[in-house]
Amino acid sequence: MRLRKMKRFKIAVIGAGDMGRNHVRSWIAAGHHVVTLCDVDEERSIALAHEFNVPNFVKDYKEAINDPQIEIVSICLPLVFHAPVTIYAAQQGKHVFCEKPLASSAQAAMDMQAAVEKAGVQFGVGFQRNYSNGVEQVKQWVQEDRFGRPLVMNCDLLQEVRPKLAMHDRNGNQGPVVDACCHAFMMWQTVFQSKPKMVYARGGIMAHERPEIAHFDQLAIDTAVITVEYESGDIGTMTVSWGLAKKFKLHGRADRIIGPKGGAEGHFNNFGNKTLQIELYDGENKETVELPQPDLFKVQFQRFAAAVEEGRPAPVGFTQGRDMLKLSHAVLESIETGKIVCL
Repeated sequence: MRLRKMKRFKIAVIGAGDMGRNHVRSWIAAGHHVVTLCDVDEERSIALAHEFNVPNFVKDYKEAINDPQIEIVSICLPLVFHAPVTIYAAQQGKHVFCEKPLASSAQAAMDMQAAVEKAGVQFGVGFQRNYSNGVEQVKQWVQEDRFGRPLVMNCDLLQEVRPKLAMHDRNGNQGPVVDACCHAFMMWQTVFQSKPKMVYARGGIMAHERPEIAHFDQLAIDTAVITVEYESGDIGTMTVSWGLAKKFKLHGRADRIIGPKGGAEGHFNNFGNKTLQIELYDGENKETVELPQPDLFKVQFQRFAAAVEEGRPAPVGFTQGRDMLKLSHAVLESIETGKIVCL
């Protein structure tokens, strides 16, 4: 039987930073044509365009989106720009793929969804880590009852002050709880196959004396210990900090999941290695399981493009994006009030 050839979409990537580079590289790897690259930093935009032979580079996102040949707009901008660029792209009839987190507020997320639904275009959000074979394998083990229930899953994220200083702006990217912990929250929900019930968290600002971020009016919470209970009775816990000293040598531990029958340990949703190693514990037995790891950015774009071509919703869209945003903001609320927040 002859296989149907997939449509090759024409893409505009908005944002030429590190994530923009991932988008350009991976859209091309997925078989699509990146026509335009947009960034206010013209030098950075030109350099990235030349690296990947992107024919057009502009500074104004509206100019990029208005190009009639563009079919998909791929957004890699600071969080506060997700809503206005998504809304404008949808109004011009373009499909939109937006990096996580979804939006800076619940209202902004609703405005984005309303614009997309009114325009009748498709929308996807970038939780590429959840396509990891490690996440799928752990989920399978849970479904097979290899670990028993209830489960406890633990994740760490320990880093220095981020080179992208805007990550520390409370009024910008809102710190690690919003910008980074959502990957762990998405993994917990996928593995447990359950929705969060309540959250309790404590935290604060560890890097408050660092001069490189002193210019922000308000610093985001950069350090927290988070506990989320799920409707299934399972628990996710996380220790996160973006406030560690320069060149600090202590790093976060691998992800761990434990239950009354067994457990597993490994970087389940890691996207930097071609092979994942997971230690599987079954009673007194221990086994090392090796899994091939695909290019997760490429996988997410292949699946989004297929959804667009077939006229069906993207596999990860507003529902998941709003769920993760709601949980992230509940964590911040718990830290600020000192109370358990029910979801």
